[in-house]
Amino acid sequence: MLSVEMCWGQAGIFTFGQAALFGLGGYTVGLITKNSSITDIGLLLLIAIVIGAVAGLIIGIFLFSGKRVGELYVVLVTLAISYIFERLANSWTVLGSGNGIPGIPSPTIFGMEIKSIIGLFILAFTVFAIILFLCIFVVNSQFGLTMNAVRDDEERAEFFGYKRSTIQIVVFVFAAVLASIGGALFAVTESFVSSSMTGLALSTTIVLWVVLGGRGTFFGPLIALAVLQAVNTKMQEVLPSLWPILVGLLLVIAMIFLPKGLVSLPATIRESLRKKSTA
Repeated sequence: MLSVEMCWGQAGIFTFGQAALFGLGGYTVGLITKNSSITDIGLLLLIAIVIGAVAGLIIGIFLFSGKRVGELYVVLVTLAISYIFERLANSWTVLGSGNGIPGIPSPTIFGMEIKSIIGLFILAFTVFAIILFLCIFVVNSQFGLTMNAVRDDEERAEFFGYKRSTIQIVVFVFAAVLASIGGALFAVTESFVSSSMTGLALSTTIVLWVVLGGRGTFFGPLIALAVLQAVNTKMQEVLPSLWPILVGLLLVIAMIFLPKGLVSLPATIRESLRKKSTA
């Protein structure tokens, strides 16, 4: 989610490929822990950072170096990347084929194994909080202003001397690292990775969180995530065939009536009440 928000919300890079990068981090860490004695969470996260940065740099250079590309081009390429990665995860025996990689060992920190649910939750929450504050720091820095300038008007940003392609590549690499870290954390906390965490369904879901919560904010997507996850399981049980359609309708309604997402709802309500009181 933070990965998509950094790309799309802050830099205007509309991507559907973050699930592939999420899966890349998860599968890499899963294979390493299954086939070696490496379980130290610090080392595993470092590996995820490196693999995410390398993959993000390769994709970013392919997407953004050279002439200016349109949003549709980025969407189609990243969609293709997610689709290809999901197909590979489903077919390669080294990746477990459709069965994924079960039984991933629990992570360790300072030699102590983290097996309890509470311990794994604290680990995931701590890493998430650190990354969230890092994202907020980046967005509020001079580089963050440059990202927003490229997002709002690429030509004007280049006129003022900012190299569009370089900024977009740097942002994409940073976002790829975030996605890879998320996949690594998922692998070690759930002890399992599968092709479902790499493909279009997850990519679409993440974009939905950002759209519903409010593009350009970090806490809006968190609100959307909490709301959707609160009703997701129950609605899938009650309306298993209609729930995906309802989610799509919810997305359309949000884009029409709340283009700035749920985070803008209080301001919208206040403005509505103000107009009624002055009428």
